[in-house]
Amino acid sequence: MTTTLIPRTDSASPRPGKAPGAKPARARKGRGQSLAEFALTVPMALLMVLFGLDFGRVFLGWVALHQAAREAANYAAMNPTAWTLPYNLVVQAEYERLVETETANINCTLESPISAPTFGNGTGIGAPATVELSCQFNLITPFVGMLTGDPIPVSASSAFPIRSGKIEDIPLESTVPTASPAPSASVDPSVTTGPTPTVDPSAPVESPTPTPVPTTAYCTVISLLNVQTNKAQADWRDAGFTGSIIFSPLVKPHYRIAWQSLTVGISVACSTSILVRSSAP
Repeated sequence: MTTTLIPRTDSASPRPGKAPGAKPARARKGRGQSLAEFALTVPMALLMVLFGLDFGRVFLGWVALHQAAREAANYAAMNPTAWTLPYNLVVQAEYERLVETETANINCTLESPISAPTFGNGTGIGAPATVELSCQFNLITPFVGMLTGDPIPVSASSAFPIRSGKIEDIPLESTVPTASPAPSASVDPSVTTGPTPTVDPSAPVESPTPTPVPTTAYCTVISLLNVQTNKAQADWRDAGFTGSIIFSPLVKPHYRIAWQSLTVGISVACSTSILVRSSAP
Protein backbone atom coordinates (compact mmCIF):
# COMPACT_ATOMS: atom_id res chain seq x y z
CA MET A 1 0.00 0.00 0.00
CA THR A 2 1.45 3.35 -1.04
CA THR A 3 1.15 6.45 1.29
CA THR A 4 1.06 9.92 -0.28
CA LEU A 5 2.38 12.90 1.81
CA ILE A 6 0.44 16.20 1.37
CA PRO A 7 2.32 19.38 2.38
CA ARG A 8 0.76 21.53 5.18
CA THR A 9 -0.74 24.85 4.15
CA ASP A 10 -1.74 26.27 7.60
CA SER A 11 -0.67 29.74 8.89
CA ALA A 12 1.94 28.34 11.23
CA SER A 13 4.23 27.31 8.42
CA PRO A 14 6.57 30.04 7.09
CA ARG A 15 6.05 31.33 3.61
CA PRO A 16 8.70 30.45 1.11
CA GLY A 17 11.18 33.25 0.41
CA LYS A 18 10.35 35.34 3.55
CA ALA A 19 12.35 35.38 6.77
CA PRO A 20 10.44 34.95 10.02
CA GLY A 21 9.66 38.27 11.79
CA ALA A 22 10.41 40.52 8.76
CA LYS A 23 8.10 43.57 8.25
CA PRO A 24 6.31 44.24 5.00
CA ALA A 25 7.94 46.56 2.48
CA ARG A 26 4.98 49.00 2.75
CA ALA A 27 5.55 49.50 6.49
CA ARG A 28 9.25 50.20 6.00
CA LYS A 29 8.46 52.72 3.28
CA GLY A 30 5.92 54.59 5.52
CA ARG A 31 8.40 54.84 8.37
CA GLY A 32 11.07 56.33 6.12
CA GLN A 33 8.62 58.87 4.73
CA SER A 34 7.65 60.01 8.27
CA LEU A 35 11.30 60.56 9.20
CA ALA A 36 11.85 62.64 6.08
CA GLU A 37 8.79 64.79 6.79
CA PHE A 38 9.86 65.23 10.41
CA ALA A 39 13.33 66.34 9.35
CA LEU A 40 11.82 68.93 7.00
CA THR A 41 9.11 70.37 9.28
CA VAL A 42 11.02 70.62 12.59
CA PRO A 43 13.47 73.34 11.43
CA MET A 44 10.63 75.35 9.92
CA ALA A 45 8.52 75.06 13.07
CA LEU A 46 11.50 75.99 15.26
CA LEU A 47 12.24 79.01 13.06
CA MET A 48 8.63 80.18 13.35
CA VAL A 49 8.72 79.83 17.14
CA LEU A 50 11.97 81.79 17.42
CA PHE A 51 10.68 84.44 15.04
CA GLY A 52 7.55 84.87 17.19
CA LEU A 53 9.70 85.05 20.32
CA ASP A 54 11.93 87.77 18.86
CA PHE A 55 8.93 89.69 17.52
CA GLY A 56 7.34 89.65 20.99
CA ARG A 57 10.58 90.88 22.58
CA VAL A 58 10.88 93.75 20.11
CA PHE A 59 7.23 94.74 20.63
CA LEU A 60 7.54 94.73 24.43
CA GLY A 61 10.78 96.69 24.12
CA TRP A 62 9.03 99.32 21.99
CA VAL A 63 6.23 99.59 24.58
CA ALA A 64 8.80 100.17 27.35
CA LEU A 65 10.68 102.70 25.21
CA HIS A 66 7.43 104.57 24.49
CA GLN A 67 6.66 104.64 28.22
CA ALA A 68 10.13 106.04 28.89
CA ALA A 69 9.53 108.77 26.30
CA ARG A 70 6.24 109.69 28.02
CA GLU A 71 7.89 109.88 31.44
CA ALA A 72 10.74 112.00 30.09
CA ALA A 73 8.40 114.36 28.21
CA ASN A 74 6.22 114.83 31.28
CA TYR A 75 9.27 115.62 33.42
CA ALA A 76 10.61 118.05 30.81
CA ALA A 77 7.21 119.79 30.69
CA MET A 78 7.46 120.36 34.45
CA ASN A 79 11.02 121.77 34.18
CA PRO A 80 11.17 123.51 30.78
CA THR A 81 13.95 125.99 31.68
CA ALA A 82 16.50 123.34 32.71
CA TRP A 83 17.83 123.09 29.13
CA THR A 84 18.26 126.84 28.60
CA LEU A 85 20.90 129.17 30.00
CA PRO A 86 21.67 128.92 32.87
CA TYR A 87 21.43 125.11 32.65
CA ASN A 88 20.05 123.12 35.59
CA LEU A 89 22.35 120.09 35.76
CA VAL A 90 20.40 118.47 38.62
CA VAL A 91 17.20 118.37 36.55
CA GLN A 92 19.08 117.11 33.49
CA ALA A 93 20.64 114.27 35.52
CA GLU A 94 17.23 113.28 36.88
CA TYR A 95 15.85 113.31 33.33
CA GLU A 96 18.54 110.85 32.18
CA ARG A 97 17.98 108.67 35.26
CA LEU A 98 14.25 108.38 34.48
CA VAL A 99 14.98 107.23 30.92
CA GLU A 100 17.64 104.72 31.99
CA THR A 101 15.40 103.28 34.71
CA GLU A 102 12.47 102.74 32.35
CA THR A 103 14.67 101.07 29.69
CA ALA A 104 16.89 99.00 31.98
CA ASN A 105 15.34 95.60 31.19
CA ILE A 106 14.37 95.79 27.52
CA ASN A 107 17.66 94.48 26.03
CA CYS A 108 17.86 97.56 23.81
CA THR A 109 21.01 99.68 23.65
CA LEU A 110 20.10 103.36 24.06
CA GLU A 111 21.81 106.03 22.04
CA SER A 112 24.56 107.84 23.89
CA PRO A 113 24.14 110.55 24.98
CA ILE A 114 20.41 110.41 25.61
CA SER A 115 18.50 112.89 23.45
CA ALA A 116 17.51 116.05 25.29
CA PRO A 117 13.90 117.31 25.01
CA THR A 118 13.08 119.87 22.36
CA PHE A 119 10.87 122.93 22.74
CA GLY A 120 9.90 123.88 19.22
CA ASN A 121 7.42 126.60 20.27
CA GLY A 122 9.38 127.97 23.22
CA THR A 123 9.10 127.30 26.95
CA GLY A 124 5.86 129.18 27.64
CA ILE A 125 2.81 127.58 29.24
CA GLY A 126 0.98 125.32 26.79
CA ALA A 127 3.93 124.86 24.42
CA PRO A 128 4.83 121.19 23.80
CA ALA A 129 7.90 119.54 25.29
CA THR A 130 8.86 116.75 22.87
CA VAL A 131 11.13 113.78 23.62
CA GLU A 132 12.37 111.34 20.96
CA LEU A 133 14.24 108.20 22.04
CA SER A 134 15.86 105.50 19.89
CA CYS A 135 17.80 102.32 20.60
CA GLN A 136 19.24 99.22 18.89
CA PHE A 137 17.43 95.95 19.69
CA ASN A 138 19.55 92.77 19.58
CA LEU A 139 17.89 89.57 18.29
CA ILE A 140 18.54 86.09 19.64
CA THR A 141 17.72 84.24 16.42
CA PRO A 142 20.54 84.47 13.86
CA PHE A 143 18.35 83.34 10.96
CA VAL A 144 15.80 86.10 11.68
CA GLY A 145 18.64 88.61 11.88
CA MET A 146 19.78 87.61 8.40
CA LEU A 147 16.31 88.48 7.06
CA THR A 148 15.48 91.63 9.04
CA GLY A 149 18.90 92.90 10.03
CA ASP A 150 20.54 92.75 13.45
CA PRO A 151 20.29 94.90 15.50
CA ILE A 152 16.86 96.38 14.74
CA PRO A 153 16.49 100.15 15.28
CA VAL A 154 13.52 101.01 17.53
CA SER A 155 12.31 104.56 18.23
CA ALA A 156 9.50 106.23 20.17
CA SER A 157 8.42 109.82 20.80
CA SER A 158 6.02 111.67 23.08
CA ALA A 159 5.01 115.28 23.84
CA PHE A 160 3.44 116.96 26.88
CA PRO A 161 2.27 120.59 27.28
CA ILE A 162 4.38 122.79 29.56
CA ARG A 163 2.58 123.48 32.83
CA SER A 164 4.95 125.92 34.59
CA GLY A 165 6.48 129.23 33.57
CA LYS A 166 4.85 132.29 32.04
CA ILE A 167 2.39 132.76 29.23
CA GLU A 168 3.99 134.05 26.06
CA ASP A 169 4.01 137.87 25.74
CA ILE A 170 2.41 138.30 29.20
CA PRO A 171 4.77 139.41 32.02
CA LEU A 172 4.61 137.77 35.40
CA GLU A 173 4.10 141.11 37.19
CA SER A 174 2.06 144.07 36.03
CA THR A 175 4.19 147.08 35.23
CA VAL A 176 3.18 150.62 36.14
CA PRO A 177 3.11 152.79 33.02
CA THR A 178 5.55 155.69 33.06
CA ALA A 179 3.78 159.01 33.21
CA SER A 180 4.53 161.28 30.32
CA PRO A 181 6.00 164.67 31.30
CA ALA A 182 3.51 167.47 31.56
CA PRO A 183 3.93 170.30 29.04
CA SER A 184 5.65 173.34 30.45
CA ALA A 185 3.47 176.43 30.72
CA SER A 186 4.53 179.40 28.66
CA VAL A 187 4.81 182.74 30.46
CA ASP A 188 2.98 185.69 29.03
CA PRO A 189 5.30 188.72 29.40
CA SER A 190 2.28 191.03 29.56
CA VAL A 191 1.08 189.41 32.79
CA THR A 192 2.62 190.78 35.99
CA THR A 193 3.63 188.08 38.42
CA GLY A 194 3.52 188.48 42.14
CA PRO A 195 6.55 188.47 44.42
CA THR A 196 8.41 185.21 44.77
CA PRO A 197 7.64 183.55 48.12
CA THR A 198 10.58 183.29 50.45
CA VAL A 199 11.43 180.15 52.40
CA ASP A 200 11.76 180.45 56.15
CA PRO A 201 15.09 178.78 57.08
CA SER A 202 13.84 178.08 60.58
CA ALA A 203 10.97 175.92 59.33
CA PRO A 204 11.56 172.14 59.67
CA VAL A 205 12.39 170.30 56.47
CA GLU A 206 10.33 167.20 55.81
CA SER A 207 12.40 164.19 54.78
CA PRO A 208 10.96 161.97 52.01
CA THR A 209 9.32 158.74 53.10
CA PRO A 210 11.54 155.78 52.08
CA THR A 211 10.02 153.23 49.71
CA PRO A 212 9.54 149.86 51.49
CA VAL A 213 11.85 147.13 50.20
CA PRO A 214 10.07 143.82 49.54
CA THR A 215 11.24 141.03 51.84
CA THR A 216 11.50 137.33 50.98
CA ALA A 217 9.05 135.10 52.81
CA TYR A 218 10.53 132.03 54.51
CA CYS A 219 8.78 128.79 55.41
CA THR A 220 9.78 125.80 57.54
CA VAL A 221 10.33 122.51 55.69
CA ILE A 222 7.87 119.83 56.80
CA SER A 223 8.28 116.06 56.63
CA LEU A 224 6.66 114.35 53.64
CA LEU A 225 7.94 110.88 54.51
CA ASN A 226 5.31 108.09 54.39
CA VAL A 227 2.86 110.52 52.77
CA GLN A 228 0.98 109.40 49.65
CA THR A 229 2.06 111.33 46.57
CA ASN A 230 -1.53 112.35 45.80
CA LYS A 231 -1.73 114.13 49.19
CA ALA A 232 1.80 115.57 49.35
CA GLN A 233 1.07 118.68 47.27
CA ALA A 234 -1.76 119.73 49.59
CA ASP A 235 0.47 119.32 52.68
CA TRP A 236 3.21 121.35 50.96
CA ARG A 237 0.74 124.16 50.20
CA ASP A 238 -0.65 124.10 53.75
CA ALA A 239 2.88 124.70 55.06
CA GLY A 240 2.95 127.98 53.11
CA PHE A 241 5.10 126.91 50.15
CA THR A 242 4.32 128.14 46.66
CA GLY A 243 6.94 125.96 44.95
CA SER A 244 6.08 122.61 43.37
CA ILE A 245 6.87 119.03 44.35
CA ILE A 246 8.95 117.05 41.84
CA PHE A 247 8.05 113.37 42.03
CA SER A 248 10.55 110.65 41.13
CA PRO A 249 9.59 108.35 39.57
CA LEU A 250 6.63 109.88 37.74
CA VAL A 251 4.65 106.64 37.56
CA LYS A 252 1.23 105.47 38.69
CA PRO A 253 -0.22 104.27 40.97
CA HIS A 254 0.57 106.64 43.81
CA TYR A 255 3.30 105.57 46.23
CA ARG A 256 4.47 106.54 49.71
CA ILE A 257 7.36 108.99 49.82
CA ALA A 258 10.56 107.47 51.24
CA TRP A 259 13.02 110.34 50.67
CA GLN A 260 12.96 114.13 50.27
CA SER A 261 15.67 116.53 49.14
CA LEU A 262 15.17 119.18 51.87
CA THR A 263 15.94 118.64 55.54
CA VAL A 264 12.96 118.82 57.88
CA GLY A 265 12.90 121.90 60.12
CA ILE A 266 15.12 124.25 58.12
CA SER A 267 13.85 127.61 56.87
CA VAL A 268 13.91 128.22 53.13
CA ALA A 269 12.16 130.59 50.75
CA CYS A 270 8.48 129.78 50.38
CA SER A 271 8.94 129.64 46.60
CA THR A 272 11.37 126.68 46.92
CA SER A 273 10.54 123.36 45.21
CA ILE A 274 11.28 119.95 46.71
CA LEU A 275 12.25 116.61 45.13
CA VAL A 276 10.74 113.40 46.57
CA ARG A 277 11.48 109.77 45.69
CA SER A 278 9.87 106.40 46.19
CA SER A 279 13.15 105.08 47.64
CA ALA A 280 16.33 106.55 49.06
CA PRO A 281 18.99 107.22 46.38
